[in-house]
Amino acid sequence: MAVAAGCGGGSASSQAQPSTSPTARGGPAESEAPKGASPLLREIYRQFPKPRPSTEAKGSAKAARAGERACAGKTPLQVREEFAAKAKLSAEQEKTVAQLPAFEKSSTKSADYVAGQVGALVYESTLSAKAASPGYQGCVYSLARGLERKLASSKGSGT
Repeated sequence: MAVAAGCGGGSASSQAQPSTSPTARGGPAESEAPKGASPLLREIYRQFPKPRPSTEAKGSAKAARAGERACAGKTPLQVREEFAAKAKLSAEQEKTVAQLPAFEKSSTKSADYVAGQVGALVYESTLSAKAASPGYQGCVYSLARGLERKLASSKGSGT
């Protein structure tokens, strides 16, 4: 499978790679997780921090906000359905994206985690090279917050 943990920085033509930023190694983003958060929820906060604009990449803040808005309140499958027609994916990426319905139907939380990255990959592949990385980060951040809400509701329902 072409998806790796991390909020990426690659484009649709490359695989997402684990982030090596200080935030991704723990620290501030992980510490924002709610008190008593599960290990999976802490990992979500660690891997998918709120996007921070790059001072070196003009327009990165705007692209990240656009990614957040584009994916807010949606499931990864809904993101795929909305952006698939415009997506420019490699054959390997298309195979991974085709597995998205199975990820969403899975009862494992780790499948939800991967589904968000795959959905964000579809969105990212519709963007210009300049907007791809911050757009992906904004989208995956919104999808991660959706997963956070799903985990919170399942905890409240006794699951």
